[in-house]
Amino acid sequence: MSGKILVAVTSLALLLAAAGGGYYAYRTLDDRKPVVISGKDEGRLVTRKSKVDLPGAGGEVVVKEEISSETEDLSISDDEAAEIGLPYAVNYFAKQLTDDEQTVCRQIYKGLADMEEEIYIKKDVVSSADICQLMVMCVTSAPEIDYIDTNYSVQVDADGYASALFVTYTKTAEDREMRRILTDQAIDHICAGINPEWTDFLKYRHIHDAIVNGCLYYEADSDCYTAYGCLVGGNAVCEGYSKALMMLCDRMDIPCLPVVGQGVNEDGTSQGHIWNKVMLDGEWYACDVTWDDPVFESAEDYLRYDYFSVTDEEMGRNHIPDENKYINEPVCTAMENDFYRYYGYFAQESDNAEAAFRRAVWNAMSAGDEYARIKCADRECFDQTLNWVFGNGSGNESLFSIIRHGAEMNPDAGYDPSGYSVINNSVTYNISIRLKK
Repeated sequence: MSGKILVAVTSLALLLAAAGGGYYAYRTLDDRKPVVISGKDEGRLVTRKSKVDLPGAGGEVVVKEEISSETEDLSISDDEAAEIGLPYAVNYFAKQLTDDEQTVCRQIYKGLADMEEEIYIKKDVVSSADICQLMVMCVTSAPEIDYIDTNYSVQVDADGYASALFVTYTKTAEDREMRRILTDQAIDHICAGINPEWTDFLKYRHIHDAIVNGCLYYEADSDCYTAYGCLVGGNAVCEGYSKALMMLCDRMDIPCLPVVGQGVNEDGTSQGHIWNKVMLDGEWYACDVTWDDPVFESAEDYLRYDYFSVTDEEMGRNHIPDENKYINEPVCTAMENDFYRYYGYFAQESDNAEAAFRRAVWNAMSAGDEYARIKCADRECFDQTLNWVFGNGSGNESLFSIIRHGAEMNPDAGYDPSGYSVINNSVTYNISIRLKK
């Protein structure tokens, strides 16, 4: 019995992210027109190449059509799929799916991990409209899989269910193995500086700082979308930062998930972006290591903690997660491991700001740091504190006194108490001062 010819073409489109970079977005083209291929060939699959005039399709795409709904099922069995180990993030999301969806997820992951060009999946489970959302979950949650070409095609049966994926790869197996070895060496080097007795917070801070200090935000080539580009090449955009964070956290047994969505610019426009969620001491926190390595500051070495460990409400001020039926992110409401609360650099009201700055400045000077920073509870506290810091344009005498005292306590650090400069983030209510040396 012949089935209707249904063809779905998908694309891995390269998008730029707001203040943070780019990522490969795996999405269906909902406004596409059906691709009609003439001819019939009962009982088997026919492979053809077709010029597909669709946005983001990338020109020549391999299209496979299933002529008969009675085609042999070539996917691995449920039992075989159940034996496939998954990375932490993939497994976290997969556990929330139906048994059949979990089977398909494992089939896709195994096929990509094994660099199979034809990946057959369990039939009658995932529709052609949903298969790309499942690909998003599988690929963005597996940071080691970074060698997929930007175009792939989906085989759809007569009932509209996806039954296979056809993928090409940008690296050979030998290249992938060499990159894996070098990435592991970079991870080993960073993790060697972590004391196993440290709290999750301190381990995560070490990882966060190592990524920011070791990587330059720069869209150089395709490696910038990978953990390899971030950790080995030293150049990355948001996807590379996010993947590097996941791999480092995984090494230190810190749960870490990706979040795919949009970063919102100051002018209200948005661009594709990837950030993360991490679990510290049993509680989830939102984080964006890319935006803690800003490229727009006058100081190239400026490392910040504005998006280090925040709530969903705080991150949601300029980050919007994409909707994906296969991704159910944990809720982030905890505050105990917020960077500024952890160290006592938090001002609930403007009256608390001086004490918070005193602690931040003296701690920074004792550590030889160039920046001291605090966080305000709300916009009113932020505005009032910022006015206090500026001191009507000439600086605040109380803050100068704090700096002078800190310089006296650390005479060998070379601090100049005659001035300071200010960096602020009006979205997260953070105020940093740059100490002079």
